[in-house]
Amino acid sequence: MDRWLLTYSDMITLLLALFVILFAISTINAKKFSAFEASVARSFHSTAPSHDGLLPNHSTLPTLPTLPTLPTPPAHSDLTRIQAEISQRLAAADLSSVTSVSRSRQGVVVEIFTDKAYFANDSATLQPLGEKVIDTIGAVLRTVPNHVEVQGYTDNVPITGGPYASNWELSGARAAAAVVRLETVDEVTANRLSAVGFGTTHPIASNATAAGRAENRRIDVVVLATTVPAPGATPAPKATVP
Repeated sequence: MDRWLLTYSDMITLLLALFVILFAISTINAKKFSAFEASVARSFHSTAPSHDGLLPNHSTLPTLPTLPTLPTPPAHSDLTRIQAEISQRLAAADLSSVTSVSRSRQGVVVEIFTDKAYFANDSATLQPLGEKVIDTIGAVLRTVPNHVEVQGYTDNVPITGGPYASNWELSGARAAAAVVRLETVDEVTANRLSAVGFGTTHPIASNATAAGRAENRRIDVVVLATTVPAPGATPAPKATVP
């Protein structure tokens, strides 16, 4: 009837042994703790090297090598400055009503609102107002190293005659007309310029009305973030657009 006393006494004995072990491992060596405390205090309150701490003495750690300086990508602030300067010059020339200066993933985009500034129907000849817009933009572009892409567009009216067989050719000719003026009149270096024709594929207005078709006969001058390296400089690798 008293067999439970054996189990109970075994349990009490084991608990006693457990507490003895816990007490033994929790006892702090006062001498070692004082040495540790003094070592930490010297490390935080003195700049002189200490040789009597708990850790063994080591020589001064070697100096890490200096990493090479990576090339700096084009700063967004440069495009912001170019955008502001183009806007100011267009406003001063009273051209803000026929132009729009904005930012896109490509760079700074100068758009035109009316075909009076650029081209008549089926024509790649710049109108006088268009020449004035291009020259105003060119005054800024010749002072910066950025690449410039001129993008040509047309309405959706099929080409039925004249020197151009399709709207693709007409849009490319319109872009080329602006590029030629930027190079020959405004003195923008040729290796920074490119012309692209988009045909009818990017309308900004409805082609169902004459007014909409007039807005679609246009070119956009895009100032890209990439730049032309200075003479003798090694070209930087092209950035990958995410």
